[in-house]
Amino acid sequence: MKNKIEKKVTIAKTAKVTSSKLKYYSRIKDYAEIHNSVLGKYSYISQFSIVNKTKIGKFCSIANGCYIGLWEHNTDVSTHSFYLYEHSGNFVKGYRNYKKDNIKTKIGHDVWIGANAVIMKGVTIGSGAIIGASAVVTKDVQPYAIVVGNPAKIIRYRYSKDDIEWMLKLKWWNFSRKRLKQLIKIGAFDDFAIFKKALKGKV
Repeated sequence: MKNKIEKKVTIAKTAKVTSSKLKYYSRIKDYAEIHNSVLGKYSYISQFSIVNKTKIGKFCSIANGCYIGLWEHNTDVSTHSFYLYEHSGNFVKGYRNYKKDNIKTKIGHDVWIGANAVIMKGVTIGSGAIIGASAVVTKDVQPYAIVVGNPAKIIRYRYSKDDIEWMLKLKWWNFSRKRLKQLIKIGAFDDFAIFKKALKGKV
């Protein structure tokens, strides 16, 4: 599959992009890689991070050195790829995928992934979640949860249950640029109280 690059996308000269779709105003920074994936509007991948077979939503922030949805070796007999890849010793011609290669990882909207975090293949990260630096995420993460550690565990939620439900119904990440600019101008993204007041009943 060829890359599909929308308008206003920024790709560093040292970045690698293969078989992926990069949406409006998304960014790939120096030495970052994205393969067989989708990067949503306004989202970015920072230096030295690698993303594979993952759908990433809008307004996501992926810090340096993160590994998301990477390849997992087979473990039935040998963990080596010599019987799958021609260049691994020339035992076979061409190559075959690992068993888990088609498993997709999913990142929601407005997710912040801290430096050096690892998101295992097949995991779903809910919108609004925060993944702490160096966390190893092996299980799905609920929307607006904050997780840290290895394996990653929830330490708290960003908002109350009612506020989380309201935010998920509101889906501010789908607002128009004009509306987002208006909210920025009144400081709505600097203070949750201002944000709620400005959008009260807007669901």
